[in-house]
Amino acid sequence: MIEEKLLHLYDYLNERKYKDIALYDISSEKQGYNYIFITTCNDEMINKKTAKSIVEEFSLNEFPEGFNKGEWIVFDLDDIVIHCFTPSAREKYNLDKLWQTKKVVLKQDKKSKK
Repeated sequence: MIEEKLLHLYDYLNERKYKDIALYDISSEKQGYNYIFITTCNDEMINKKTAKSIVEEFSLNEFPEGFNKGEWIVFDLDDIVIHCFTPSAREKYNLDKLWQTKKVVLKQDKKSKK
């Protein structure tokens, strides 16, 4: 069931033109959530517009952390957290390096690389 949810989120982000979508399984880290998506959006305004659609699509009660500025928007979906960065913010904070040993390759990622 969780893999279906992760695949759905991956597809959702991909359809909305997020780039370099990475997924990390941090369930062993006791963070309060199990998975982290890290994505890149080229523009702050597009990131904010997409954030609005995510709020509506997933029936969230409030706008996510970082929405006003738009360069790093964080969604908390209980067991999954999504970080939507602009390229410069993603490079600056480099969360990918922090979680690099926890990277997950989804089944459809493997299919698309063939």
